Amino acid sequence: MYNHILYPTDGSEASEATIDHIKSLADQYDARVHILYVVDSDHNESSMTLKRDSEGNWKTGMVSRGPGEDQGGMSRDKVDVLEVLEREGEELVAEIAGELSQEEGIKTATACKRGKPHRVICSYAADNDIDLIAMGTHGRSGVSRQLIGSVTEKVVRTADTPVLTVRQSD
Repeated sequence: MYNHILYPTDGSEASEATIDHIKSLADQYDARVHILYVVDSDHNESSMTLKRDSEGNWKTGMVSRGPGEDQGGMSRDKVDVLEVLEREGEELVAEIAGELSQEEGIKTATACKRGKPHRVICSYAADNDIDLIAMGTHGRSGVSRQLIGSVTEKVVRTADTPVLTVRQSD
């Protein structure tokens, strides 16, 4: 029934809430799990810059400078935000694939793509004969959901493929 399961992830707790369901389905149906990270193309329009902290983690926005550094507010270093996000996305999907294949014996495929997340997810599903899309959701409602928007909701409304949603526990 399920030969190919798509797991779109952004590394959030909501997307991680889905992983146990994916493992169970992949094990039961001997399915391949496609792990997809989408770099939102809207980040390209951001005026924010990125800088690594002392532990190597990326920090966005207005970053504090050390003594003698330019105090103009934004970094003089040109950083392609999309490239950084893509690199981090590739690391994330590789890590998840490694865990699934090595620890669980699940077949995997990985991809990192740019675009509008809900469109990329639906397109990937159509292009790769995906039988099920499994996604996490924050479970927001009202104004919060309307202001932030929901990639999962857009996928549910527009995908031709069945979508399993798992709500992030509180």
